[in-house]
Amino acid sequence: MIRRREMLGRNPSRRVRFTPLARLLVVVLLALPAAARAQTPSVAVPPNLILPNFDRLPVGQAEGIEAGAYLARTGDAGSNWFNPAGLAKSEKSAVNASANAYEWTSTELEGLGEVAGKSRISSVGTLFAAVLGSGPLKSDRWRAGFSIASPVVWQPSRIDLVFDRQAGQEKVAYSSEGNFDIMIPAIAVGYAPGGVTSGKFRVGAGMGLAMTSLRTFQAASDRVTTGGPQLIQIRSFAGDGSSWDMKFNAGVQWEANPNLILAARGATPSFRVRGSTQMNLQSLTVNGSQVKDLVFRDGEAEFKYKLPAEAQVGAAILGKSGQLEIDVHYYGAIDPYDMYSSTATGTLDTTGATAPSTITLAPTQNSNRSVVNVSVGGSYLLTTHLRAHAGFASDRSPVPTGAQSIFRQIDLNRFTGGLSLAGTNLSGSLGFGYSFGSGTRSGTVTDENGQPIETRLKVRTANLLFALSYSFAGGQ
Repeated sequence: MIRRREMLGRNPSRRVRFTPLARLLVVVLLALPAAARAQTPSVAVPPNLILPNFDRLPVGQAEGIEAGAYLARTGDAGSNWFNPAGLAKSEKSAVNASANAYEWTSTELEGLGEVAGKSRISSVGTLFAAVLGSGPLKSDRWRAGFSIASPVVWQPSRIDLVFDRQAGQEKVAYSSEGNFDIMIPAIAVGYAPGGVTSGKFRVGAGMGLAMTSLRTFQAASDRVTTGGPQLIQIRSFAGDGSSWDMKFNAGVQWEANPNLILAARGATPSFRVRGSTQMNLQSLTVNGSQVKDLVFRDGEAEFKYKLPAEAQVGAAILGKSGQLEIDVHYYGAIDPYDMYSSTATGTLDTTGATAPSTITLAPTQNSNRSVVNVSVGGSYLLTTHLRAHAGFASDRSPVPTGAQSIFRQIDLNRFTGGLSLAGTNLSGSLGFGYSFGSGTRSGTVTDENGQPIETRLKVRTANLLFALSYSFAGGQ
């Protein structure tokens, strides 16, 4: 914990009053060097407002508007992402593309009597996939596919706060912005021992390159003038990093009878390929004639982002007009590891010092708790070519409870619905999705009585979903 006087580094006899919100904003942003507690002072990457949830976006044509509950029924190009065994159900070559045409994201930060929030509308491409069927492949048992999926994209609006305190004698400003996304190009194969059109059992396997990008910017300032010496504190952090990691997966589908399909899928943890980040931390404190100026920069700091092992099972019931599926998706835990690390050093210039102090970066650790997400989806045939779809899915946060993670822990729930229209070769869907959740964080800073201060982040997203799929005629 960092108390008010330690954080500001000011003279205890000079009693300039800082509001609780000012203390919170500054401490959440960046910890000052712990010069009194270590021979070599260090700085740390501040926490952000980013959610690292694994099932952030609806993906796929029918899959997306059924909340992703499609492990057992997938059987076209979308199988590249949902279950590679489903590729062996696709008779023809086909391409599939889905997107969140518009995603409205609202974030609201509450704490200490203050509320800041904004909304943003953006577009996100979630899946492009292709399967090679009859024609390019002469086999009636093998199918191959390729996909580019974006299951995680977090790009909410920037949050800005500027307000006065103490009858205009104190001005506080805070700004936070972050983009986090994972894109996975992948290849896969599917095999049906009994043939693509007649086989009841299918297996598949694939591999993908998870390309994680994390960009954050935060800035805070606090200025107090009480007629005496002025106290000013300005701090900022900017980071822009990427990590490439390999993942492997395999799946099965079994049509137990004409009305029941069972499926399973597993995936390995990620294997690091490369990763780095640019990093810039700065802090300036002016307390009368005393000045402390901290600068830390590294253009090639180490950046790692690990993805967990996965296990998934599902069952689908098929009726004459309707279908229903339930899937359970397990994500394994990840032990603490250094997410940000650097061998570079920065400087701390202090008034009266004969030479600048050397500053190092304290490694920023990340870890995941194991989570289980459940999705339920189904459809009903309205006409020969038109279906109605709906679904529900949980999206629990992998951020460990009580951990001092730089990410926010918020469990989300999602509802989806829409219509799909199927033709001989061309099919498409149009639907919507809505997710919501909130979470609190405490312990980053304490008040003068040593009690933790709590903030709450509320998140709501609304998605307009659309997708198109085209199946080529046999022999192409």
